[in-house]
Amino acid sequence: MRRKEPREMYGKDLAKSFRTFRQKGQDHTRGELIRCLAALFRGGDEQLSALIDKAIAPQIREVWTPTAANFFSRVGGPYLNELWRDLLDLPEDHPTATTFAKLKKAEKAAKLETLFSDDATRKAHGVTEAQAARIDAWRPEGME
Repeated sequence: MRRKEPREMYGKDLAKSFRTFRQKGQDHTRGELIRCLAALFRGGDEQLSALIDKAIAPQIREVWTPTAANFFSRVGGPYLNELWRDLLDLPEDHPTATTFAKLKKAEKAAKLETLFSDDATRKAHGVTEAQAARIDAWRPEGME
């Protein structure tokens, strides 16, 4: 059986992609290779993980941002309510929090996606610099 290429590579000029990757410099190239090898590694401990993280300085948002499809629709409504309140520093009884809590799960997922990806949404909610930094750095438990 012939092995299929990853879906995201279909239709791409692989030689051009590789040249672009190499042009990012030796530090970037080496870091990506270490990251990929580390992902294949089975075993180790927190000390090894810290060493690898220090060596490659991973920036998860360069490759992943939570969306309705890849995260928010896969967790429960109460989790989404709490996340909304935490990211926007809202008490449970704040009108913005209670209105959000009344939405259907798909609507909550969509609103959170726009909070993570749309500057107009952030502006409409009066997101502060500190809140924006928290949103930009937020990762689900287990991805820290």
